[in-house]
Amino acid sequence: MLAAAACVLSSCGQSGSKDFDLILVSVDTLRADHLGIYGASRQPDGLASDPFSLTWLAEQGLVWDSAWAPAGKTLPSLGTFWSGQFPLEHGGLSNKHSVRAPLESERLNQAGWKTAARVANRSLYPPNGLARGFETYEVLWGEQEKEIGPSLLQATRPWVQQEERFVIWGHWMAPHQPYSPPPPYDRQYTGSGPKGENQLLADLHRNPARATPELREHLLGLYDGEVAWSADAIQSFLKGLDAQYQASGRGSLLENARVVFFSDHGEELGDRFGYFMHAKSLYSGVIQVPLVMAGVGIPSHTRSDTLMSLADALPFLLRDELPDQDFVFSAWQGEFFSARNAEWTLIHNPCQNEQGPNEKPHDTPYVYPALALYYRATDPLEKKNVAQEHPEVVRAMLGALHTWYGALNLAPPGIPPGIDPSILEQLGYTSGFENNPCEPWSAEDLP
Repeated sequence: MLAAAACVLSSCGQSGSKDFDLILVSVDTLRADHLGIYGASRQPDGLASDPFSLTWLAEQGLVWDSAWAPAGKTLPSLGTFWSGQFPLEHGGLSNKHSVRAPLESERLNQAGWKTAARVANRSLYPPNGLARGFETYEVLWGEQEKEIGPSLLQATRPWVQQEERFVIWGHWMAPHQPYSPPPPYDRQYTGSGPKGENQLLADLHRNPARATPELREHLLGLYDGEVAWSADAIQSFLKGLDAQYQASGRGSLLENARVVFFSDHGEELGDRFGYFMHAKSLYSGVIQVPLVMAGVGIPSHTRSDTLMSLADALPFLLRDELPDQDFVFSAWQGEFFSARNAEWTLIHNPCQNEQGPNEKPHDTPYVYPALALYYRATDPLEKKNVAQEHPEVVRAMLGALHTWYGALNLAPPGIPPGIDPSILEQLGYTSGFENNPCEPWSAEDLP
């Protein structure tokens, strides 16, 4: 599988100055295992026979089966995607902070690429840093989210006609809580029931017994309805872009561009502690993300189980840098950590903080063990701690985490100018800027 993935790169005759446009489509809070691409039964990502559905796109290209986010929050994760640095290095530790590291969008624009971005998450407003490098950057939230595709198509039309090289990014938000898909998506996978409002989701975390199987299934239906809405919006956009290339006599979209579909993070959806949201969690439902690449030079009908961090995606596409790593790492700011290799997940709470991450609802703990080990082949949701049965694996994983942390070029958190706390409050994030890091233990710290 690694060899097939490498065919994207120079070993298959491509040079470092590949001639293609770059189309980036991402969906906020999209959990990988809720897509048919990754084995979900509902398939809100569409049919493989339907051109430009997400499933069709996956069939045309390369699917990463082991792609991971650096955090369960939007700005830290997308800051890593665009900078190639971990949040503790790029400064965007949470949605409250700003990314200070140089961005790939800046480098591409300086190299002559035309650039445009449209994002639906208000926590990505320009002071948070990701607007740098984009000639036009708009936050289209709420009812405006449906304008992301049409607005990007308006920007690309002259570039396609004039054969300008460009990179565009559309970031849809619908699966983010509250779960409120518009008709007919609100009844696509569920019948009548309560709305998936933030207050209900918070109450379920406070009172997990309320999350009956029936209520959970209803909420999952609403969530999947939002996934389906987002997938259809992306399909419509990609069809429109393909039509622009065809009308210009240049062939199809995939003959001219590389299309990348991914998520910033997933959603917990009640896997533990009655918690449905994401910001507190470092477990697989939140940290594993979908990642699909298709287009110029990319092999079709290919899957790779190579460990892929979102930090590696753009270097892989643009600079022939194939990830070669035995571990990927994630963290909640600098206080809680996860480490993964091909088989195992280590969860680490070095401060032994009994409350858990400082995220809403603040009155309800999300308890991390000091150390926990999970074997994903038989426990993909990481629920059965087998640390006592495998102390040698714990020691190896912890050693890798400690070494990785020690090699980070730690930077102070970025504080954006003119921040509007009310936006973050509505999205469910705390308004403080504190960070109280704890260095991961070394293997020698174990008894």
